[in-house]
Amino acid sequence: MEYVTDFNRLFRSLGHKPDPNRLVSRHSSGKTQELFEYLKSIYGKKFLSGQQYLQPNELEDVVYYRLTGKLPAVRGYDFMGVSTCRKPDDQVERAIKWAAECGGIVTMCWHWYAPDDMYDFSKGSAFYYKTTDYDRKTGFNILRAVRRGTTEYSFIIKEIDNVAAQLKRMSRLDIPVLFRPLHEANGSWFWWGDHGSAKSVAAYKTLWYMMFDRLENYHKLDNLIWVWNGQDKRMQVDPNTYDIFGDDIYSELPNDHSSQKERFDYAEEYNHGKLTALSECGYIPHPEQMKKDGVKWLWWLPWWGGFVYKREEWRPVIKDGFPVINDEKMSEDLLKEVFARGDVVSLQDLPWWDDKKYKLPDVLIENLKGVKEPVWKK
Repeated sequence: MEYVTDFNRLFRSLGHKPDPNRLVSRHSSGKTQELFEYLKSIYGKKFLSGQQYLQPNELEDVVYYRLTGKLPAVRGYDFMGVSTCRKPDDQVERAIKWAAECGGIVTMCWHWYAPDDMYDFSKGSAFYYKTTDYDRKTGFNILRAVRRGTTEYSFIIKEIDNVAAQLKRMSRLDIPVLFRPLHEANGSWFWWGDHGSAKSVAAYKTLWYMMFDRLENYHKLDNLIWVWNGQDKRMQVDPNTYDIFGDDIYSELPNDHSSQKERFDYAEEYNHGKLTALSECGYIPHPEQMKKDGVKWLWWLPWWGGFVYKREEWRPVIKDGFPVINDEKMSEDLLKEVFARGDVVSLQDLPWWDDKKYKLPDVLIENLKGVKEPVWKK
């Protein structure tokens, strides 16, 4: 029998006062609970360093390790390669290696590719919406996607199940996941975002509840820590469907390593006491400024590629066999200063990390010998 979200039943189960000290999932594994307890224990006292990755050469690591001798504790990957209308990639495999072999924390977002033509996937797919200026975009209709019986609805369910299969792989390996789907929903750039109408906002919320219900109550995943990244009060979903509040900030100011206090304070107005993270950023906020301003981002996550090292026409700039730091985003002195602080948690600072049990990433060890022919795919 087909599983369909019973919204009345779901909302009845969510109808209690939010408790930020408990995970919203009723199925959480012991290791998932342990990670959440650790996150709560350091909140407002320490800051987890993080980094988003995409390219398999992971040259970001070389920049961090050569300058500081450390690696970020949180590594971000993407479920984009799971889509049925895009070529697969190895990001899930790399996330698994990071957690299982290196002992790091994993956060997964999902740039969700959807077809422009539901009846002919060969016409292209994208996650950017048709009203944007991006080259690759889609007219995928979220209003139809949340309506049972449509081809868009069937596509959505299949895609959620595909991601669930990958999360189950991670669950079997006892890997907790900071799961951040449907991100930056306040913007109009993604097909699941706010397209300027009450209907699109309502459809986004419906899709969030469908995904939450299917992963929690149908697939009964036990390794999820839900990160909601809606970024505006009008997009708010029930706080009993997420554990961590995420905000993405790409400042247009040069060398802006401020605490982003204004955005953090706005988040505090409607995050229901949840842990709050800088789930994407262009600049690392300086920990000293965060402490001065009372800003408690749980982790920061600079975007991949050019946010860490210099690029020319999408290719990394290599000097003497190594990528060159992009000092417009992060200087050598800043990185050294930040990672030397006792209140900044790197991979090697995680309480369970042991060099006899875990190792540095294989690709980092290889790249430290020198990058001879860097591969870059746009």
